[in-house]
Amino acid sequence: MSTTRLLLLGVVRIFQPAYGYQLRRELMTWKVDQWANINPGSIYTGLRTLAKHGYLVELEEEVGDKPGRTSYKLTADGEMEYITLLRAALWNVDSFQPGLMQAALSFMWSLRRDEVVAALESRIVQLEQLAKLEPFKERQILEDPATPDHVIEMFRVSMARDRGELEWTKEFRQRIADGEYAFAGEPPSFRPPPGTTTHWGVIPEPPD
Repeated sequence: MSTTRLLLLGVVRIFQPAYGYQLRRELMTWKVDQWANINPGSIYTGLRTLAKHGYLVELEEEVGDKPGRTSYKLTADGEMEYITLLRAALWNVDSFQPGLMQAALSFMWSLRRDEVVAALESRIVQLEQLAKLEPFKERQILEDPATPDHVIEMFRVSMARDRGELEWTKEFRQRIADGEYAFAGEPPSFRPPPGTTTHWGVIPEPPD
């Protein structure tokens, strides 16, 4: 599954219609180059590829008698692909692609609260099963004479991440069940302080 595709579809969905530089700037503030290994220059290529596959529509602005910048919106297929990728990232544990859960956290508000709770409960079960399997896989590595010695530590650090994620997921699931954050069908829970400059402009002072 592509973390890049989910991130691009998700950020277009937030700002649509949005142009490439705006989307690149936004994703760079999320530090996706660090945790999703997305090269800033590849964002433009990714947008064009998604448009070619029918997930985005390109909207050309006109400046006088010359074409202007290109903006993007999700198509119906793009919306379906976005939700499909988001659900796959949220519901499935992949120890070797931690960026998937990072991406899911960026967009989980697109789903309803009860689904997010159910997905986190599913992840808890999966992580607990991995923990049960851990000693048997470790024994297999140690008993294989063809496996280099350092491989066991590669396995152990991966399992340590899974154990840490298990504890966090239990706590996070409880916070969601207790009503923290906002999800589809609920009023937004976050609003920047008055006077804050965002990509949408300056947040006004509340009326008296």
